Amino acid sequence: MTGTNVGDPEGIEPIVWRLKFAVSLLALLFGILLSIQYRSQVEVRTRMPNRRLEDLAVLLRSTERANTGLTEQINALQSRVNRSPTRADEQVEARWGAHHAVSGEGVVVLILEQAKVADLEALSSAVVHAEDLLKIINELRTGGAEAITLNGIRMTELTEVVNAGAHILLGGAAISSPYRLEAIGPFDDMKRCLTLRGGVTEYLQFYGITVTLTRAKQLSLPAAREPKRLQYAKPSRDAAFGVRPMV
Repeated sequence: MTGTNVGDPEGIEPIVWRLKFAVSLLALLFGILLSIQYRSQVEVRTRMPNRRLEDLAVLLRSTERANTGLTEQINALQSRVNRSPTRADEQVEARWGAHHAVSGEGVVVLILEQAKVADLEALSSAVVHAEDLLKIINELRTGGAEAITLNGIRMTELTEVVNAGAHILLGGAAISSPYRLEAIGPFDDMKRCLTLRGGVTEYLQFYGITVTLTRAKQLSLPAAREPKRLQYAKPSRDAAFGVRPMV
C-alpha cells in the first residue's frame, strides 16, 4: 500500500510547514493592511486641520478686504459731510449775505397793472396784491435765486410785504405798479418755476396783468437794510433749524 503514513513523522512535517507558512503569510498581509489603514487615518487627520486653516485664512483675507473697502467708504462719506455746510450754516450765511451788495447773472421780472375801473367792474382785469408778489418771490427762490430785490429793495426773511389800501407796503415803504423784481441765480430754473402751467404768472396774465421775464447777464443788487434791533428776543442756535418764512 502506497501513500503517506499518518503515523510517520517525516510525512507530517511538510503539512505542518505548509500550515505555518500560510499562517505567517496571512499575518503578514494582515499587518500590511493594518499599517496602510493606520497611515491613511494619520494622513486624514493631518490634512483636515491644514484644510481648515487654509479655509480660515481665505475667509480672513476676504473679511479684511471687505473691511478695508467699508473703511474707505466711511472716510469718503465723512469727508463729504465735513465739506458740506449744515443747514444752520447755510441759513446764517444767507442772512448775513443779504447785508452785502452782490452782483451776477439772473432774471428781471416786470409786472405791470393795466386795470381800469370798467375792467374791474367787468372782472376782466385786476390789481396786483401783496400775496401775488410773495408768490413770485417764493417761485424765484424755488428756482435757486440767491438774492432778490423788489423795486430796488433787497428782500430778506424779515422783509414785510403787505397790502395797504391801493398800495403795497414793502418794508414800511409804499410801492406801486410797475413792480420790478431782480433775482440773481440760474435763469432757466427760475423761469421754469415762474412759467409753470396754472402758476402765478399764468394767473396774473389771465386777469390782464402783464408779466415779462428777461434774462440779465449782469445784475447789481444793493445790500439789505439793517434789521430792527431786537429788544426782547435773543438769538438761539435752535432757531436756525426752524421753518423758513414764506417771504
